[in-house]
Amino acid sequence: MGVHLPAQGGDAACGATIGGMGTGTAVVAAYVPAGELARAGGDHRTAFARYEWLLRPFAQRCQKGGDRTGRFFAPRWAIGARTRDAMLRRPALLALMLRAGEQVAGVDLPTYPPAAALD
Repeated sequence: MGVHLPAQGGDAACGATIGGMGTGTAVVAAYVPAGELARAGGDHRTAFARYEWLLRPFAQRCQKGGDRTGRFFAPRWAIGARTRDAMLRRPALLALMLRAGEQVAGVDLPTYPPAAALD
């Protein structure tokens, strides 16, 4: 008997965009439902309800952050691209942007017990 994940998972479930949150949200959005399915003894209704409760705020922050960073990384006008490039060449500004991103994208994840060995 295998575990079947929801039809939409990973960064697709969180709506990550050009903002660079795809890999992180994919890992988080795979870890949590697997742990919740194990915790709920395979009861997918309970597991997915808890998954949504745990990750909805994280997903919403990622989506909102993606809206902002998308406009920054893919500006509409050439002046925006030149401004972006100038900012990214300055280590202090880059460090500041990365720290701000950590505050937006942070998530406290549950610790799940190790899975039983598969036969």
